[in-house]
Amino acid sequence: MQNASNQIFMKHYYVWTLFLFLNVGVLSAQNIQQIDSINAILVQNSSLKTDSLLVIYDGVYKAAEKLKYQKGMGEALKNTAIVYGYDGKLDKRLEYSLKAIRIFEENDLKPQAANLYGEMGYGMKRDNMERAQYYMNKGLKMAEEGNYKEVLDRTYNNYGVLKEMQGQLDSALYFYKKGLAIVEERNYTEGLPYSYSNLAGVYGQMGNYDLSREYFYKAKAIREQINDRKGIAENFTQIGEVYLAEGKPGEAVPFFKQSLPLAISEEYRFLTQYTYQQLSEAYKQLRQTDSALFYFERYSAYKDSINSLDVNKRMAELNVEYETEKKENEILKQRAELAEKDLEVRRKNLYIYGSLGLAIILGLLGYLIYSRQKLKNRQLQKESELQIALAKIETQNRLEEQRLRISRDLHDNIGSQLTFIIISLDNLNYLVKDTGQEVRERIAAISAFTSVTINELRDTVWAMNKEHISLADLESRIKGLIDKAKESDTETQFEMVLQDLTNQLTFSALEGINMYRIIQEAINNAIKYAKAGNLKIEMRLERSVFKVSIKDNGVGFDQTKHNAGNGLNNMRKRAADIEAELLVTSSLGEGSTIELVKPVTESHMQSSEF
Repeated sequence: MQNASNQIFMKHYYVWTLFLFLNVGVLSAQNIQQIDSINAILVQNSSLKTDSLLVIYDGVYKAAEKLKYQKGMGEALKNTAIVYGYDGKLDKRLEYSLKAIRIFEENDLKPQAANLYGEMGYGMKRDNMERAQYYMNKGLKMAEEGNYKEVLDRTYNNYGVLKEMQGQLDSALYFYKKGLAIVEERNYTEGLPYSYSNLAGVYGQMGNYDLSREYFYKAKAIREQINDRKGIAENFTQIGEVYLAEGKPGEAVPFFKQSLPLAISEEYRFLTQYTYQQLSEAYKQLRQTDSALFYFERYSAYKDSINSLDVNKRMAELNVEYETEKKENEILKQRAELAEKDLEVRRKNLYIYGSLGLAIILGLLGYLIYSRQKLKNRQLQKESELQIALAKIETQNRLEEQRLRISRDLHDNIGSQLTFIIISLDNLNYLVKDTGQEVRERIAAISAFTSVTINELRDTVWAMNKEHISLADLESRIKGLIDKAKESDTETQFEMVLQDLTNQLTFSALEGINMYRIIQEAINNAIKYAKAGNLKIEMRLERSVFKVSIKDNGVGFDQTKHNAGNGLNNMRKRAADIEAELLVTSSLGEGSTIELVKPVTESHMQSSEF
């Protein structure tokens, strides 16, 4: 007990020693130790009044600032914020907390920053639970990453309070026990009452009243040793609350009455007000209406006095703001009077007009330069586009000449040579008429194959001689193909139908020859394999999609078992080359349908109308 009293004496000795240093202006590096000692004193354990604490911590901040001692400055701001919190000035508490945080973070003082984030969250628990959890989690994360045990013990306890306020009692108990374990590991006596009181509160809410009182008594015993009068008052009220919750108002009253003198002497206004309210409730449960009314009136009067005190403080702050503003207005008025002198005005006007004129001239020059450069760039762009267009035209002309030359060579040279081969084969067939039947059949087959090759060559030359192939050209060519098919297959009935088509539809030479080859292959396959009685070729235009279908009523095939041959694969490749789709539908005994689907654009139309 004597050691605790000596500690309290020494703490207040440091406070008043620094206060004297600040007044006489004696500062040295040795004061850093005194600054740390004063900042280390728990505000709630101090018996000094609020105004005295604010003066002392302001002096500590100024002393640390003169020594450029950043840690001391931040701790002084943090303690100032705590004092404002006890005084109920939440905006000031937040203001000074943020100032301290800025100093801690700028100087990489992570333990101090983590501790203050936790304190900020704890201080906001009744005003903004969402922000309180945000700051608490931030401080807890920093403390856990750095394993700052001197921060973790208090932060775990405070985080448990937030959980308890949200009704999460199991979570609160978990964090209280973690905080107590660290306090005991550090042998931090002043931290034990907080952990014990927090555990007691949770046990009380859980209905374990005996265990709750046991922990409150343990907390009070330690606070009596360290002379924490505010904490002792809290414990008396808390023990009374346990009895009241247990339905024993008569046993609660003495504890409330022991708390009141301490709370009043320590200027613990909120605890005084709350204890009056609890006394009124206890006497109400005892059916002692006179005492219940008496303490309720004291509670109401004390509540009104707190509100009145807050109003007076706010009025004093507004008065200071007004006086400051008044002095600033007087300074501005003096400056305005000096500025109204004629010579100064003329000089300022001349400067303004000259600057404005120069700005206008520079702006015009800049605009002219910009316009000329923009025009020049536009001309260069047009010249470049023209050169590109001319190069494209020249390239197209060369390609056209090359295409026509190849077409002529195919027709004149290879075509004439194939014709000569057919004539030679016919003559040979005549000369060997007396030979065996097999030789004549082979010669006839070669002659027929050469004739087909000539026809294929003529189709290719036909496509190469045209830059574009119209629908009429394609129709005519397909009709010619059908006529030749009729000559070779007299049993199949051919039908060609054109629906909703316009003669304005045109295709490129590549598209035209590929579509023709696909139709040609489909007709040949139907004649060779389908054994069809009817073969229908239909062309139609549906919503900008050109469709060609070749449908027969032949034997068909099972698509799940049939492997596509070279002919069908080639048809699909040709369709893909012209960005079209080939659809094949067939089943045994129901014929086959091959449909070519080709999207068309405005480039496929000779005019803009579809």
